[in-house]
Amino acid sequence: MGTFDFIIVGAGSAGCALAYRLSENPQHRVLLLEAGAADWSPYIHVPAAIIKAVGNPSLDWCHLAEPDPSRQGRIDLWPAGKTLGGSSSINGMLFVRGQAEDYDTWARLGNMGWAYADVLPYFKRMESFAEGDPSVRGHTGPLSVAHLRTRHVMGDVFVKAAQEAGVPFNPDYNGTSQEGVSFPQVTQKRGWRHSASRAYLWRTSGRKNLTIKTGVTAHKLLFDGKKCTGVEALHKGRIVQFRADREVVLSSGALGSPKLLMLSGIGPASDLQNLGLPVLVDNPHVGAHLLDHPQGMVSIDVNVRTYNVDVNSPRILWYMARWLLMGDGPAASPYPHAVAFFKSSPDKPKPDVQVMLGPFAFDFTTQGIVPYLKPAVTAAFNVTLPNNPGRLRLRSADPAAAPIIEHSLYASSDDLQTTVTAGRFIRKIFHSAAFKPYLLAERLPGPDVQSDTEWEEYLRRTSFLGYHPVSTCRMGREGDSVVTPELKVRGVDRLRVVDASIMPTLVSGNTNGAAMMIGERAADLILGSG
Repeated sequence: MGTFDFIIVGAGSAGCALAYRLSENPQHRVLLLEAGAADWSPYIHVPAAIIKAVGNPSLDWCHLAEPDPSRQGRIDLWPAGKTLGGSSSINGMLFVRGQAEDYDTWARLGNMGWAYADVLPYFKRMESFAEGDPSVRGHTGPLSVAHLRTRHVMGDVFVKAAQEAGVPFNPDYNGTSQEGVSFPQVTQKRGWRHSASRAYLWRTSGRKNLTIKTGVTAHKLLFDGKKCTGVEALHKGRIVQFRADREVVLSSGALGSPKLLMLSGIGPASDLQNLGLPVLVDNPHVGAHLLDHPQGMVSIDVNVRTYNVDVNSPRILWYMARWLLMGDGPAASPYPHAVAFFKSSPDKPKPDVQVMLGPFAFDFTTQGIVPYLKPAVTAAFNVTLPNNPGRLRLRSADPAAAPIIEHSLYASSDDLQTTVTAGRFIRKIFHSAAFKPYLLAERLPGPDVQSDTEWEEYLRRTSFLGYHPVSTCRMGREGDSVVTPELKVRGVDRLRVVDASIMPTLVSGNTNGAAMMIGERAADLILGSG
């Protein structure tokens, strides 16, 4: 099916950025493979249509995890974007870099070149944000970062109430400090979702040296000894092969990249042998160390109309017309209308809790997102750096088989207690003077939940995923990682991983922005300028 200089497997947040940068040089022949279809679905571009995108098999891999022993055996949907743009085409659009200390920790773990001072230029290079301090924010990059074009009154009230509770206002949580309550920054352009595909791939239509193939599912990597030479894939019912003269790059995400490595013989030897797979490199860290943010909820019924009420009402036709004409209104709404980062106790050196306030109320199920039928708002909150490692394993040697995802979101009693503390504080915010004119009743957890034990039981029963999986191909020191700080897969040549799976830890917030930064930085590493 052809020979290229670089083959990128996966057109997600990092893969799109990488393809854009590598193909800037017309001498580089770049192939970008994506299992999903092109990103033409309106469920992608209309921000509020996220409820139709998550759990939709045409756009989402719809992975299901094994029962979580820390949450009464709950089975979670693990969404992963299956279209151009990957998860940036179906996510909540909140743009968060994380804290400078997150990246400095990466460097302390042996990843030289990944401290905040090292990655800041890439964050600036990739974004176009009209506001903020130019010493830390970018204004001319391909990715549009913007404030909401239509703010719901409940977001304004939450910002005021949080300040009444002692949380300072922060005009830019992606600036010099993350701490405080803020209005959200989102990956939108004129009210449309600005995914990694729109930001990067839509700019490359005239590049003859970039080939983008959709509907191509990678089955395994091809090797000549320990040298990666290409990719074997399924395309239109046929097995095909693509060859790379320089490098193959996996950008299939924290669930897809370790799966493809293991199918190719790179992973825990005993697991591979049990499935009859030949072992090329024995590395027990492939698929291990899986992290995600456990999300709790506090929700109240209110006396103003909220967006969930209109999901199945005729009003949605007016909202869509307004969005098409003006690029604003409820249809342009992402999930959060306010965001806060605060310390769970004064002795914490930095914020350890994230809160996202949405003028919605939903239930998160294995089928997707199901709207609540009464006017309500919900604060979703999480520990920013949880200690809850899980793992991903192959179910069989069949590439079409879904992986086994094992996790325990509340494995850490400290994480659970911090989440309880955060929930109590959010309840305090909702019962503040600012909310008094709007509050009807507490929906979740409800007035019967008061003691620590009751809070813990409630959280174990109702918490859900942040949809921020990382670390399954983590970078780090030899003997403790899958890839080097240059993102090269240990034990083989001409193969890298470039996506959220390489993060050695979570970042303090949503991971989409960091994933695109990784794609930007990887381009310089590959081309020798980083």
